[in-house]
Amino acid sequence: ISQTASCTFSGCIAALAYIMALRVLPFLATFVALLSTGVKAENDDDTEWADTPMLTSLFQATSSNDNDGIDRLLDTSETAASARSSDGRGLLWWAWEFKNTYVLASIMAAGGDVESTSEDASGKPAMSMCTDSADCDKATLLEKAKGMVDDIKKRKEQRKAEREKEDSMDDDDEELADDEF
Repeated sequence: ISQTASCTFSGCIAALAYIMALRVLPFLATFVALLSTGVKAENDDDTEWADTPMLTSLFQATSSNDNDGIDRLLDTSETAASARSSDGRGLLWWAWEFKNTYVLASIMAAGGDVESTSEDASGKPAMSMCTDSADCDKATLLEKAKGMVDDIKKRKEQRKAEREKEDSMDDDDEELADDEF
């Protein structure tokens, strides 16, 4: 005896809808869970929040006032200034936390908004690292940082020109080496 499966049109559609729901529901549940835990920032161009070696280096350079380190890190990554760790914090939060005017100025020089209202995972904007502290004078920090922006931009352009010159010299050396064989 052979058994054959048959279904009416509406029955087949219902079965297909059920199967699709089984495949889509886990995805939707994961997506909703990620949104609710703050893995993605709502207003930050969908920047993923994740701990990275770059962020660790930025934190260390900011907290120890290592301006050369900040320059190197920002020169080597276009996303360093806007990257966020798993708690939603990043360079801007640490600049305010450590009252680091050089980092605030570097963010401004890169086109960043140091007074952004973007929030970390606990719902706090970066500026709150200063405004919630009795010993932090936001206006003075901003004034000092704004005064440094032009110099930071100028030095960044100088470093870029030096790198391009070095790259050009490296290319010339490679061409000479090719001619020798």
